[in-house]
Amino acid sequence: MKAILLADEINQFHWSILKSVTLIISLLPLNQFIWDVWLSAEGSSQIVIGFFALSFALTSFILSFWSALKMSVASTTAVTNSVERMVISLYRQVPMLCLTGMLSYLVMSV
Repeated sequence: MKAILLADEINQFHWSILKSVTLIISLLPLNQFIWDVWLSAEGSSQIVIGFFALSFALTSFILSFWSALKMSVASTTAVTNSVERMVISLYRQVPMLCLTGMLSYLVMSV
């Protein structure tokens, strides 16, 4: 699909950044759901639910980190001038900053 204002490679890069940020932001409702289920369980069920919740949350964190890391090292060859190159290099760091903020919020809220 051709982009109207941006080069096709920049447009794909932008959508990849948005997908990565969306994956990272989805950690918040996921953790809230896990927390609510764990608190509503009783006794030995909490151990099983806690194990599965911890496994699922850890997998989500790892996938989010991998996605943010992949975006932070992504390269684009469609950039022509130095201003665009600087903006892209800053924009490339958005998923990792979002992940850092989300994880620090989740750690402080528990």
